[in-house]
Amino acid sequence: MWSWNTQPNSHAQRKFIELIFDRTGKYANWDPPSEIQQVGSYGRIDKATGNLSVEGNIYSDKFKQLLINAGIDPESDEHHAKDCPEESEFTTWSKNVKRIDMNAQSHVGVPGIAAASIKGTWQVKKGTTGAVLLMDNPRIKHITSDVLGKLASIKLLQSMHLVTKVFYCPAFSLYLSDTSGEKISMALLASAPVVAPVGTLEAKASMRWWSDTQTGLARHGCKTEHCFTPLYELLHVRHPRNRRTSPSPERSGEQLWVPPPVPWAPLREDGTEVPIYIHVSCYI
Repeated sequence: MWSWNTQPNSHAQRKFIELIFDRTGKYANWDPPSEIQQVGSYGRIDKATGNLSVEGNIYSDKFKQLLINAGIDPESDEHHAKDCPEESEFTTWSKNVKRIDMNAQSHVGVPGIAAASIKGTWQVKKGTTGAVLLMDNPRIKHITSDVLGKLASIKLLQSMHLVTKVFYCPAFSLYLSDTSGEKISMALLASAPVVAPVGTLEAKASMRWWSDTQTGLARHGCKTEHCFTPLYELLHVRHPRNRRTSPSPERSGEQLWVPPPVPWAPLREDGTEVPIYIHVSCYI
């Protein structure tokens, strides 16, 4: 039977990125413990992996003069990325996945599942590949719309992709199914409290993920601090429309930017690339 482990030409990472992008317009990080995308980083997407190949950062010293030329004071608060209020959770799944009610009775043997902060059951449509991404208490760091409007005038960035928003969280779970039509349940359970360090006010309860997946790929992580980056927003400067068409509406700020599509043709359900045949006609 086919699985991700038995298909040497599959691209599980790219398939997961593709499915989450189709749903959210944002890029998933297949390796959330690694902060490979920081707000302000710019570069180009590596077609082989789907990761951003970083070529620089707008917060670096060598970028300061370009900011000044664009009307941004590098020393002002305006320049720095802003933190959004923390949310309780972020959950998303691909269009061929349906969230259904969890049957609590079938999981009574799992301690603490009734009080789990995040829990659910997802059914993947048979014959298709599905993706699920869960985050606990995510916190978003982002570049403001006003700054994005000024950054759009920098010629260097007009040929790059820019990380404008990053999701940070203390716990994440990602899942990529095979095509068997698996039904998977996942939950974020509370463990015994961690002993509080000397000088702190209280202990923090540690968390752990539980799932009953049998066939797909699943990755989980839990810490007490916001150290995982499972999702980020990548934008590039919107190119002007053809002058012969009707004029574009006046845009400003974030409207000058659009999400770049994934740099590969749609993948098959097993993550392999669809062959492209070029017909060449010879005329004598």
